[in-house]
Amino acid sequence: MIFRSRTYRFFAALALGLATTFLVALPLRAAEQVVLEFGPFSRAIPTESLVNFAATGTVDRQLAPFLRRLNPAQIGGLQAILSRSRAVQVVPISQWFNSPMGDRSLQFLGKVAQTEAGLNGGKALRAAIVAAATEDGEISLIDIVRHFPTGEMRLNVSQAMALARQVRAEAAATGAIAAAIEQQSQAEAAQPPPLDLAALPDLTQPGPYGSRQISLTLVDAERNRTYPADVFIPQNLPGSGPIPVIVISHGLGDSRTTFFGLAAHAASHGFAVALPDHIGSNSTQKQAMLTGLDSETFKARDFLDRPLDISFLLDELDRLNGSTFGGRLDVSRVAAVGHSFGGYTALAVGGAKIDFERLAQRCDPAANLLIDAAMVLECRALELRDDEAVMARLAQGTQDDRVQLVMAFAPVSNLFGPRGLADVAVPVMLLGGEVDLLAPVVPQQVAAFSWLRGRDRYLYLGENTSHGPDFTKLFARFLYLDAGLEQGIDEAIATTQGVNRSLVVAFGQVYLAQREDYRPFLRSAYVETVSADPFRLHLVRDLPPAVVERLGSGQPGLE
Repeated sequence: MIFRSRTYRFFAALALGLATTFLVALPLRAAEQVVLEFGPFSRAIPTESLVNFAATGTVDRQLAPFLRRLNPAQIGGLQAILSRSRAVQVVPISQWFNSPMGDRSLQFLGKVAQTEAGLNGGKALRAAIVAAATEDGEISLIDIVRHFPTGEMRLNVSQAMALARQVRAEAAATGAIAAAIEQQSQAEAAQPPPLDLAALPDLTQPGPYGSRQISLTLVDAERNRTYPADVFIPQNLPGSGPIPVIVISHGLGDSRTTFFGLAAHAASHGFAVALPDHIGSNSTQKQAMLTGLDSETFKARDFLDRPLDISFLLDELDRLNGSTFGGRLDVSRVAAVGHSFGGYTALAVGGAKIDFERLAQRCDPAANLLIDAAMVLECRALELRDDEAVMARLAQGTQDDRVQLVMAFAPVSNLFGPRGLADVAVPVMLLGGEVDLLAPVVPQQVAAFSWLRGRDRYLYLGENTSHGPDFTKLFARFLYLDAGLEQGIDEAIATTQGVNRSLVVAFGQVYLAQREDYRPFLRSAYVETVSADPFRLHLVRDLPPAVVERLGSGQPGLE
């Protein structure tokens, strides 16, 4: 529980500062004024006052009433926020804000930052951002202020404060749920039999067999889709028995290469590990969007193509088994492992279905994206409703009966809803980070876990953990400023990655290889023992009663 109080002070500060953030972080036209609207009341600030303050720190009489509640340190910090600049490239930033996901984000902000006519300011924000970036290749908040294209920025302070209250309620809900899960995990870890860690193999270390890599190019003529994949197999595995298969699905804008280390690790413990590149939502697609070669971060059809990529890959492994893999692959025993959008993919190939009716209700344009940023991705699935063939295929389901286990790390999963996850029959492991701002643990993983009906379900919660190692490190460095602690955080993140790798191996041994002697690794006692502060892991098989009650009551954080 180390640093949890700091974590929630961070979220509280985020919530309380939202109104101020909208004031200083959204573009305003320097030549005229900013109008703060409080219901029927309004007050104006000359944007020249903001520009002068950002440049010199001078607080003139027009600005002074708005800063009187801040102490000198806070005023200095506000000036730094306004004036701090960073280098940007015009084409990538323009492309992002013209993409469906970037546009949704701007439309959300534009509900608070409106044009002079009182309209949504999303398009005006895009114009200001691009103009500021074009000016000199650098961008700061005050640069955006100077380029806002209407004579007046109208800030809906009531709306901003409502959003802040929602964020604050979400942070409180997440804190209460995380504390309840931690308490139950620790209580279960204390139950007999005691864990004899010394008697167990160290699965955080490479296994005894080594690994070798085989690269493939897959050509799915039926879908007109060609994509690369790599397979890692044990190098020195004795005997001639069949090897279970693990498939790893990467996240949005990522690549299969990110998970080569995990693949080699699992292969060294006796598994064949296959990694496809999902060409409609991988790093190549992201780069094409950022460089102007494509208009989208990902193709909405990838909600269907991703799980079909997994099934076609398994077909190819079966076909090549004799010629390429010595007949050793057991393609009837497969674990689907995924991160983020890859977590969606693993669940979809494991039997989950998108509930489009529920998703359409949830994708309200007024929804607060600060609470669940994953909605920006999920709601794009609604674009598929005009494609009858795709919808018919999704209604049929993308389950592959060869998949016997699903392991989803920080998955995007709320779009399935209770109906979409109720029929998933295979064992499922979900892992979420306590401070994941992209796929928040409560609406994305805790809620999904509650909708699973299978007996073999596992929910892991990572303290102070974000969407992935890099995000976790950024969050930790922002929150914990002690230099010695920063070095310890790097070490703790490496430890956490080792534990995650051990879980992939252990779950594969239990549910694919039927090795009951690996069952102790699937107890809460294991992660409570081997995980490290400040990123300790906790495990529950059933939600604590207080969390179930909160879910049933529809309290914040569980929509």
